[in-house]
Amino acid sequence: MNILKIQTADRFQPEKEYSYHVLFHEMLGVDYHIDYQEITGHLLQFPNGAVLKIPDGFLEPETQISCLLPDSSRDPFAALFYTLTRWEEKNPHVVDEHGRFPASQSIAWKQGCLHRPVVNEWADELWETMIRLGWKGERKRRKFQLSFSCDVDHPRLWWSAADRVKTLAGAILKRRDLKECGYWLKNHSFQHKDPYDVFEEWFDLLAENNLIGQFNFMGARAQSSDCWYPLQHPFVSALMQKIADHGHKIGFHPSYEAFEDQTVFEKELSSLREISPLEIRAGRQHYLRFSAPETWKMWEHAGLTEDSTLGYAEVEGFRCGICHDYPVFDTEQRKMLRLREKPLLAMDVTLAQYQGYTPEQALEHLSNLRKTVEKHGGDFTLLWHNSSWNTPFWEDWKSVFRTLISSPK
Repeated sequence: MNILKIQTADRFQPEKEYSYHVLFHEMLGVDYHIDYQEITGHLLQFPNGAVLKIPDGFLEPETQISCLLPDSSRDPFAALFYTLTRWEEKNPHVVDEHGRFPASQSIAWKQGCLHRPVVNEWADELWETMIRLGWKGERKRRKFQLSFSCDVDHPRLWWSAADRVKTLAGAILKRRDLKECGYWLKNHSFQHKDPYDVFEEWFDLLAENNLIGQFNFMGARAQSSDCWYPLQHPFVSALMQKIADHGHKIGFHPSYEAFEDQTVFEKELSSLREISPLEIRAGRQHYLRFSAPETWKMWEHAGLTEDSTLGYAEVEGFRCGICHDYPVFDTEQRKMLRLREKPLLAMDVTLAQYQGYTPEQALEHLSNLRKTVEKHGGDFTLLWHNSSWNTPFWEDWKSVFRTLISSPK
């Protein structure tokens, strides 16, 4: 039988088993058996008698992480573990105004490899080494896919006629922008359809490109909350039904306040589940607020199966160093969870506001990022808000979205 035998010390056993599972089982499709012995390193024994010895990076976790990127030659298993679990984000010394770990503090940023899926690269390197040593067998292959999602922070811009007047008044009196005022008067103000109600148009775009989208909704909260909307409003319930009828998914978008509050998190989720025509299994944190491993533990406890929070708000790229979903590991309980993380690679607000790209620059960056993901057969996970469409600022960005999702598959 074509089975790889792995010998290693039993120190950090749960962590090693997780890393072997992700790298060999999920990424390479290699059958293996672990034999715990008092040896140093990871000893890989091949059916033909060849042996590959790799240093054990789990022996010095606090010092090893800083020297495992981008070169994984010391220990790809430990490198994978530290990268996927976001070990460097535990008890961060610096957070931004929203309590988030900044990209600029990450090792990947400092090493210049945030735009590389280094975990996939390590898997490629290990596979090539195994082949040179005589490993026989087919490698597991993934097929590239574009995963589109929309965080529905605002299902509508206007919930009443008075709201339309407020927008016009704001353009004239507050922002003193006659061009903006002219845009609303010409395109939306006296039309029945709300400018944020782009969903039918998007359903057509997604259908043309054989894509299934996920639309993440917030749960019931106090009206004073940011991005509040009436969850029980007929428009919202009708919208959810349309999403279901078109074969798309409905996800959960926990509020700003639910970031580290299990009670609030589950209350909001319960309210969304009560009205959703579809089962709620996945979603993303509002503002991409995340704390390792606490946020993952909330999702797991609530019975959710997929989170897609882990991208940086201020820059596109591979926060987790990988370009497809993977199982989550709880570093406190030292066990693999049922929950999977599908890392977010790019977001509209990141490109246009944090990075300050022009639409042309954004498309170039996204196209290069997509080519990298295609090379590894990964998931290009894109977030675009429905509110980033029919406004004076976002009008020129529509072509970026359309071009990206209509690229050859």
